[in-house]
Amino acid sequence: MDNCVHHLIFVVLVLSLVFVPSSAYALQQAGGTQDPGPEIMMPGQFTQVLKEVWTFLKGETENYLASIERKDEFETAVEFERKVTDSRRQYLAKVIKYSRDQKLDQRVFGVLFKASLESYDADKQLYTVSSSTVVDAPYNIPTVQCVIRRNSYVYLADSIRAGYRTSSLYVRLPSGTKWQVSRDLAKAAKTEEPSIYFRANVKIDIEKADFKDKAILELVPVELAFLNNASDQVYWAVPIR
Repeated sequence: MDNCVHHLIFVVLVLSLVFVPSSAYALQQAGGTQDPGPEIMMPGQFTQVLKEVWTFLKGETENYLASIERKDEFETAVEFERKVTDSRRQYLAKVIKYSRDQKLDQRVFGVLFKASLESYDADKQLYTVSSSTVVDAPYNIPTVQCVIRRNSYVYLADSIRAGYRTSSLYVRLPSGTKWQVSRDLAKAAKTEEPSIYFRANVKIDIEKADFKDKAILELVPVELAFLNNASDQVYWAVPIR
């Protein structure tokens, strides 16, 4: 294995896993065309996307629930149940239409989290890296729940900041994770630290129909990459299942 490949290896000490660059950056086998990749976004931009989706869900869900809140005194039970069924069908159709109009079923958002190069062990050629960036996300209300699909790298948590309740998206690597990298590349990365980021590739799924009294806005991480955002050099990338 040559030096270039060694530079791209990421070792998880505790889990004994080796991560290599994701195939998302390779040519597609069919047709040999370049994968267009994710839509790159800074934290504030992704927050705005989430806010727009959340606002739509909130409005439609509250309207739907209000329409079936009680039976009119002149309605029969059968008529009321039919109304509930029809209202539910119309509500789900609006949600799916919005999702498809916004291409949420196709889009991947590459959210950038500023990385910190904490310390380098020259003997073992291991770099400790982390990120303290948090991305504001919609907080949960009774009619709209914002959740994240379970994974080992990107998390969503409620918190209190400046006296306000918030929900935050953040990156946390598994315990013991180090970046295995040669000294020369480590030194080069350190000089360019302002451009070093984690990029979480995330999809948004709002098409869940399992809940009768609320909407679910689910964040689905599909990949985490560690890169130089200025030069587009990807040091490592790992798919998230």
